[in-house]
Amino acid sequence: MKKILLIGLCFLSTCTALSQNTENPVAVQGEIDLRHWDFQKTIPLSGEWKFNWEELISPNHLISNIRNNKESSKQVSTNTKNFQRIGERWKEKYKGTGYSTYQIKVLFPELSKENIYALRFFQTGGAAMSVYINGKLGLELGKVGTSQDTMSPTRSSGILILPHPSSETEILVHVSNFFHDDGAFWYPPTLGLYQNTSKQMFHEAIRDSLLTGALLFMAFYHFVVFLFRRERSLVLYFGLYSLVIALHSLSLNGDSLYFLFPEVPYRTAFALSLIFYLAMPFYLLFLTKRFPDHFSKSITQFFVLSCTTLYLFVLLTPSELGSKTTFYGLFLTIFGLFYSIVCIIYAVFQKKEMAIPFLLIQVLLFLSAINDTLYLYGIFNYFLILKYSYLSTVLLQSLVLASYFTKSFIKNETLGKELASLNESLEKTVVLRTKEYKEAKQIAEEANQWKDKLISLVAHDLRSPLSTVYSALTIVTDKNSTEEDKTHISKQVFVILENAMATVEHLLNLNRFKLDQGQIHLHLSENQLSEIIKPLADSFSFELKKKSLQLELAVPETTFVYADTSLLLEILRNLIANAIKFSHPNGWIKVSTSHNQMFTEICIEDNGKGIPIERQKDLFSKPMTSLGTMGEKGFGIGLKLCFELMRLHGGNIQVQSEEGKGSKFLLEFPKENRTVSVEVS
Repeated sequence: MKKILLIGLCFLSTCTALSQNTENPVAVQGEIDLRHWDFQKTIPLSGEWKFNWEELISPNHLISNIRNNKESSKQVSTNTKNFQRIGERWKEKYKGTGYSTYQIKVLFPELSKENIYALRFFQTGGAAMSVYINGKLGLELGKVGTSQDTMSPTRSSGILILPHPSSETEILVHVSNFFHDDGAFWYPPTLGLYQNTSKQMFHEAIRDSLLTGALLFMAFYHFVVFLFRRERSLVLYFGLYSLVIALHSLSLNGDSLYFLFPEVPYRTAFALSLIFYLAMPFYLLFLTKRFPDHFSKSITQFFVLSCTTLYLFVLLTPSELGSKTTFYGLFLTIFGLFYSIVCIIYAVFQKKEMAIPFLLIQVLLFLSAINDTLYLYGIFNYFLILKYSYLSTVLLQSLVLASYFTKSFIKNETLGKELASLNESLEKTVVLRTKEYKEAKQIAEEANQWKDKLISLVAHDLRSPLSTVYSALTIVTDKNSTEEDKTHISKQVFVILENAMATVEHLLNLNRFKLDQGQIHLHLSENQLSEIIKPLADSFSFELKKKSLQLELAVPETTFVYADTSLLLEILRNLIANAIKFSHPNGWIKVSTSHNQMFTEICIEDNGKGIPIERQKDLFSKPMTSLGTMGEKGFGIGLKLCFELMRLHGGNIQVQSEEGKGSKFLLEFPKENRTVSVEVS
């Protein structure tokens, strides 16, 4: 059945423009000739590698020695004539789990000694690797062993630097895998100049971070919306779908997962890699709610039960058993996408609202899933695109919801005006009203005001950046866009998303200080203020340019602040954002420092609209919101949050302001020998 499905996927994939580059050199019988290769491009070391099954050949017995001395090679291994292509699974010839040795000789150009190269190895599920260069250990991923008890698996990737390699370089790789049914050297390592490889990894990290961050942000957004609109269950389903694909996206890039959580157990990383089983049930539940007349509830329930049962099996059984479900999970996912395409085509013929955009997204997801399945099974050696298709799905749904809440806001505004008119009429005709009626009316009006305020803030703060991101990504994907335009737009998209996430961070941090009842332990350290404030100032370049503001950083490199780094950034971000918000166009903002024996002082000053005297007494104790000089809105919690954070540091925050002449905020951070822990009550 697997072969039939894979043949069908190959047939469907012929509609794509992907074609393997046959001009790249490949290894032949354990040797690859790169003497004429242009190393401005990285090259995968694909082809035939020397292969020894269930033997860990000593690094001292390299390919060249084996070929030059046949008698010696027979003593080392009885399988020296074996060669295996990278990507070819063990169970095709032997069995799914075990251990082996891969060897290859790389012929470098004569000028290779003048350059620094890098070998990049990619994650292989349940495996461990030890890489030797000319007999010397260069890289370890996990711990190689000859049994499940003696090895430690990992899903992380790795990079090995080759400084000035010789013209003939021997690479020997020990691989063991007892934790995954599909054991092998999955993907060929890539070889290139270290500078180019580092740049490529950096760009991949930026793309993956942007993708995962956007997906997590949208999941949180949908959960918040659901809290206020419990009857809209489709919002909850889409939030769960966004969360699942965000976690799956994080697991696809082992470097990101292990960078964020260095001690993450393999069992957890493995479970995250297969969490995509749950994406299809949540997405079908969402589509069933979106097009109730075109999706069968019984079929949707079948997918929910099947995929959930499959993932529970993964969680409850050893990973080597759970890995055998991968094919069935992919089959259910592709079959579910095909089923959804059929149902939405029916909705298109019925001329249902938003049916055509959803159909386009479903076709994109379907083709992406086919491409990634063929990549996983080694049929295509290109790249994974499904995770980027996920993002387009989430953005489309976000725009739909933004449109929905905009319409709701307009409707509520109209109803509010009608209600005000009715109240005015009633007040003219009814002279006496009971006390109960007054209390009920007051409660209803307050609830309506909070509802209108929340809907307006959510619609304004989230619809605008999402629309901008969607438009920017559309331009980036345009073939006519230049690389300079794409780079500029990508930076702007990152800034927009970062600012949107900062709003959410404010709410989360403030809520944490309200709910925690115990001791909060800060991670205090000496922070060079200039290294922190310059990148932070760069992140506000978009807002500063919009108002033509000048930001002066009078911060010597010798200034150090003893504080929790992340909380210090939060405080400075809030105060600089406030200064920008309340500054007039063509104004200025200045950040300076001073010292005394007890404190390090940071001053953030502007020549903006200033703060009225009557508001300054409650500035740090009560949430206050005011419009900026260009109508900017906020939640009014920033200064209260800063006060709480300074209190945690044992420091103080003061304000000096005069209405119409600007404001000056002074932060006093205790020096290291005066910092005390703070109990949050």
